[in-house]
Amino acid sequence: SDISFCISCSIMIFLSLFKKKYDCIITVSPPFLTGILAVIYKKIKGAKFFYHVQDLQIDAAADLQMIKSRMLIKFLFKIEKYIMKRADLISSISEGMIERIREKSPESKIEFFPNWVDVNVFYPITEKSVLKEAYGFATQDEVVLYSGAIGEKQGLEAILHTANTLKNNFNLKFIICGSGPYKKKLEELKNALKLTNVFFMPLQPADKLNRFLNMADVHLVIQKTNASDLVMPSKLTAILAVGGLAVITAPTQSSLYKIVKSNQMGILAEPENQTALTQAIELALNQTDNKIKNNAREYAQQYLSINQILKRYSENIPIA
Repeated sequence: SDISFCISCSIMIFLSLFKKKYDCIITVSPPFLTGILAVIYKKIKGAKFFYHVQDLQIDAAADLQMIKSRMLIKFLFKIEKYIMKRADLISSISEGMIERIREKSPESKIEFFPNWVDVNVFYPITEKSVLKEAYGFATQDEVVLYSGAIGEKQGLEAILHTANTLKNNFNLKFIICGSGPYKKKLEELKNALKLTNVFFMPLQPADKLNRFLNMADVHLVIQKTNASDLVMPSKLTAILAVGGLAVITAPTQSSLYKIVKSNQMGILAEPENQTALTQAIELALNQTDNKIKNNAREYAQQYLSINQILKRYSENIPIA
């Protein structure tokens, strides 16, 4: 899909060469190869090139051994470095990723540009029982929700193993919502474990997502160890905005861990530790106050509001 997207972008860039010049061109990685197209446009038309790194795609592929050829990894890193050196501004979504980028391209201008959320679109709803019934669950059910990409780097099989451990809690339901290449394997694992407390749901329409997220009693933000500081979970912003109670897997040295702990806005668990995940979910289900939920909503309003983030970004971009 990355290749087909890049081909489509190549056609658009080629056609734009014969039109009025744009002052700047912004590309978002992944796919990181779109940066090459931006470099070409910059060289020919003289525009500023802003490179936003949403995910350090090659690092994640190398760390998770999704690409095993060292020669290919080395070649891809060279292309990435070439792109970064020619960007007028690089931005990214977490301090951990910015540190990695600075190692790759120390002379580059780098700005923090986190994922944002519209706190007027995503907000808390108190009537969870009504929402649960609307999605086919009983009012007394406790819903644990994972909503997002279903890929290898998330390590989502852990959810099914926890569901198996807690299967005697008949009111406890686990939902895995989304799409991705790993979904079929998870469905096969569910069948192998004969789980009746796990439900797969498709991606939800944007206009219903706030209600859907508010339905859950506990949200899961799960990643493998090596991905935890390279891939800042974009799903977390909406969870925080709705005042969701999130169980988040992150190693203690990661920026994600430090942010969540310092703001007391989630329950942390060690990545790829099945027992730790299960215990964290049980702890979340047994919360008796709304402190974490309130902290989550407050953090979203103060630091993740779309208006504030775009204002800071626009003040730092080198247009002139």
